[in-house]
Amino acid sequence: MTIAKRSSSIAVLSLSCVNLVPTLATAASSKKWQLNPAKTKVNFEVSYLKNATIQGKFNKTQGTIDYDESNPQNTKINFTVYTDSIDTDLKPRDYFIRRKELLNTNQYPTLKFNSTNIRFINLKEGYVSGNFTALGQTKPMTVKVTLTDANAQKTTLNFKATGMINRYDYGVTAFPGVFGTTIPITISGELIAAK
Repeated sequence: MTIAKRSSSIAVLSLSCVNLVPTLATAASSKKWQLNPAKTKVNFEVSYLKNATIQGKFNKTQGTIDYDESNPQNTKINFTVYTDSIDTDLKPRDYFIRRKELLNTNQYPTLKFNSTNIRFINLKEGYVSGNFTALGQTKPMTVKVTLTDANAQKTTLNFKATGMINRYDYGVTAFPGVFGTTIPITISGELIAAK
């Protein structure tokens, strides 16, 4: 479950990058951006035994944004999360989540999101839709992205993305009475001009 949720987080992060596109048009001349892994967090939480919550994160991610200056709607975002980097602050639990019935990290080492459409609410908020792939299955996903800040030199962009994922959609149906079904994801971080 946690695995599915993280996948969602990863998708959300990619989407968040897309949301930055309108600001990129006026804030930077670079057409290609990449995630700064050191300043990017993919967090999730899942209900546990119906009255508790497990919080966690993925420690290894990467992503790029190809910005189309003439037509921002054509911007492409690609985001990858490495499932083995799951971290819930309890190693035995992390090992449990990596098992075949849940995240299945041995067979599916990554979660991926590829954008297909961007819809802006204003220059700092929008919705990014795309395809999210987890545990060998690809499903459509939409997340809300907010641009929180751009530095004075306009060489970095800070963002936050939020979304929800239903683990059952990706075949993660084990332990229904232990873990929740719907998992909220929050991705926050920094984009830097690609070299």
